[in-house]
Amino acid sequence: MPTTTASKIEQLIDGIADDGYAIIEHFLPPETIAALREETKHLQELGEMHRASTGQAANPIDDSIRGDFVHWLDESSTSDTQRQYLQIMETLRQDLNQSFYLGLFELESHFAIYPPGAIYRKHLDQFAGLNPEHQHRQVTCILYLNETWQHEYGGQLRMYLDGLEPVPYLDVEPTGGTMVAFLSGRFHHEVLEAKRERMSLTGWFRTRS
Repeated sequence: MPTTTASKIEQLIDGIADDGYAIIEHFLPPETIAALREETKHLQELGEMHRASTGQAANPIDDSIRGDFVHWLDESSTSDTQRQYLQIMETLRQDLNQSFYLGLFELESHFAIYPPGAIYRKHLDQFAGLNPEHQHRQVTCILYLNETWQHEYGGQLRMYLDGLEPVPYLDVEPTGGTMVAFLSGRFHHEVLEAKRERMSLTGWFRTRS
């Protein structure tokens, strides 16, 4: 693994230790981000991006709640670039376990495309009504794939903080190469409306089901 990537993982671990979340710019090299972006576009052209649902069951699709299209990664049919990403995330999984004793067992990931105007209302990356010991998603990781993103395009990730800070939320620009990681059961968040198509690769580290 490149020294720069190992350093970024160390920064991510430190951020989660201090604040419960981390925002790391240039997490992967620009050429890797570009390759993942092109693969996302290719999946879209092939009709392999499908409307995302909400909750544990395939609830009826509601554009007023969530409007993205997703494609889940399948390790049996990944590209070379996707395998590189998964190898880095496997290193991150091991480091998270070593640092926080989370018992993380696997990573589930999907590409996501938000068409212009799409949103995802405020939510938590754990299922409502389940006891904490039955919540398997522990750490959320979002890698943005957008090219030359500008603030006026919108599409920010709004993370709601603990209520201890003067500002109750933090807006993260979905700039290509930025990785956002946070404790899944701690931070409500939402995706604000964007004026342009918005792409990401989102994953959740899970404990054993």
